[in-house]
Amino acid sequence: MVEVHLQVNDKLLQTGKLNQFSCPKCKEKGNLEYRIYGGIVSFLLIPMLPKRKITKLFCNNCHIEFGLNKSSLDIKQAINYEKEKRPINTPLWQFTVFFVLISIVSFAIYTGFEMTKLEKVYIRNPEKNDIYKANFNGEYTTLKVENVKKDSVIVLLNKYKLTSYKGLEEINIEKNYNTPKTFSKKELSNMYNNNTIYEINRD
Repeated sequence: MVEVHLQVNDKLLQTGKLNQFSCPKCKEKGNLEYRIYGGIVSFLLIPMLPKRKITKLFCNNCHIEFGLNKSSLDIKQAINYEKEKRPINTPLWQFTVFFVLISIVSFAIYTGFEMTKLEKVYIRNPEKNDIYKANFNGEYTTLKVENVKKDSVIVLLNKYKLTSYKGLEEINIEKNYNTPKTFSKKELSNMYNNNTIYEINRD
């Protein structure tokens, strides 16, 4: 199981006095203030995204900090008014890594779609030396196109099979292809559609 090491660095972003209100806890008036906390969510010490801002109340008389759920509607409205007067702007740089990651993921998805489109062309129109990466019931191997006829394709089977897709490049060498087998083009298309052939490489 992969552990995700996310860290949140909290900091006090803004405070403000609410002298006209009484503390919900000790009922003393003139000692209440609001505090706005924020921060940055980091992954492996790399800043990723700004954390959602949280507003809390603090009483300087009883020294208790509590959430807005324990405050009155008047207090909440007063805090919202103060926030509008003194907005806290989030620096754009805090989104930089997030934007970069989104760009990388988007590019990877786009590349994957484009590769899939190419593979669909390759499987319909095989060419000599095409390499098929295949998974036969949990055994990973490669097939190499040797000859293409009108409705059939002769491939050379790799004499090695692996229990993982890792290492296929190491067995993809000429001397390992020594057993020919003929498939119809329709059979190969079906193998690709059901993901038995899951990748096609063409030089």
